[in-house]
Amino acid sequence: MNDVTYDDYWLGYLAGHARPLTRALHYFGLFFGQLLGLYASFAFAWWAALIVCPLSYLVAYLSHECVEGNSNKPYATRPVWSVVSFFRMLALDLTGQLYRQTVRLTPAHFAAEHP
Repeated sequence: MNDVTYDDYWLGYLAGHARPLTRALHYFGLFFGQLLGLYASFAFAWWAALIVCPLSYLVAYLSHECVEGNSNKPYATRPVWSVVSFFRMLALDLTGQLYRQTVRLTPAHFAAEHP
């Protein structure tokens, strides 16, 4: 795994999040849901984030198995790259530029959960 470049990792990450529903659930669970939890803790009760944040993360976690049919474990091997790739995917999707990256994917990227 030491010889994996970030670009290899990125393409594997993107293949692991290829379906739009998986990405949408990730955007909610890992970003917008966390913001909602933070807001709820200030607006309602301090402990609201202790409920909302883990539940929204669970949505993102389960999307791998339930929607994509893969595991998120390969992405945990490089946690910093995983966070960078998540925000890169979100930014590219919000700006309509994610398609340019998805056309780079080959069947080999989908055959393995991670390069």
